[in-house]
Amino acid sequence: MFQRRKNFTTSVLLLILLNIGLALFIFNFIDDTETESVTTNVFNTENNQVIDTLGKNAKSTKPIVDVKSINAPHSLHTTSRKSAEMVVMQRPEWKFSNNLLSKFEELTNAAENGDNKARYILARNLNYCFNSPIDKTALDIKLTQALDYSDSALTISRISEKYEYCIGIEQNQRDEFYNYSKVAANNGYVAAQEYIGTITPEFFMTSQGYQSLEREDFITTRDNFLAQQIKFLQQAAQNGSIKALTRLSHIGNTQKFGKNNNVKSAAFNQLILELTPNNEIYNRYAWLQEKLYLQLTPEEIEHAFVMSEKWLAVIKANGTLYLEGDE
Repeated sequence: MFQRRKNFTTSVLLLILLNIGLALFIFNFIDDTETESVTTNVFNTENNQVIDTLGKNAKSTKPIVDVKSINAPHSLHTTSRKSAEMVVMQRPEWKFSNNLLSKFEELTNAAENGDNKARYILARNLNYCFNSPIDKTALDIKLTQALDYSDSALTISRISEKYEYCIGIEQNQRDEFYNYSKVAANNGYVAAQEYIGTITPEFFMTSQGYQSLEREDFITTRDNFLAQQIKFLQQAAQNGSIKALTRLSHIGNTQKFGKNNNVKSAAFNQLILELTPNNEIYNRYAWLQEKLYLQLTPEEIEHAFVMSEKWLAVIKANGTLYLEGDE
């Protein structure tokens, strides 16, 4: 009797221990499954990320672009979180509803008194008028030439419209467009710095009367302009100008930077990807970055990454952002 009771007690204890063991096994199995699921989700998220965010986790995300994950022709539908932390600056409207002469004296007075905005607006208008017919005789000649080479009514209309807008502004006044923009750019006016970045060396040399220089002087003057242009673009870029960054990327691609052109272009592309809220621009530069990435060594990629991080720190410290296409 006693032995049977003892055996029964032992059986109950074994059954309890087996139940506890089974419960612990099930709990651990569920926990491992959930952990595996989370890990898989994180892995997939990282593989689908197109660019290194250059944010808090930058150290652990080294590639500038994950080449395997880019699919540039498709819309990425992303908005930069960095751009949300900056003040978006607006460039001034430079063209008037009336003709330039009606505002010319006001603008020149403001420019002479140190108004960089006036200098920029004046520079843009004078550049716009630079090749416009200076008088009625010149207008007739240009219209005749347009008719000889084009039957487009739109072309004729544009020539006449520009003439009416620019009438009364002398050629020597128009030639001053670069000086006004250069002074504003030297004073740190970002819109003027961007604008100088769009001027071709050929137009600069011709418009400023340097086309007849001796070859050596011609090359020196042109190269000095290019160096100054890059300096202004870099200053604008460090104040958050996406226009300047895209221009610098293009200059790097055309081998005008000297050494490490591709590395610099990769760094500028990365900044564009980081800052732009525009999906079209993002897609274009993601595609360009993919092509460029394949041409770089791991060391060059690291160099570009470090450069972009340093520039991003400066841009964030300045706290401003100039988007493309707000004029």
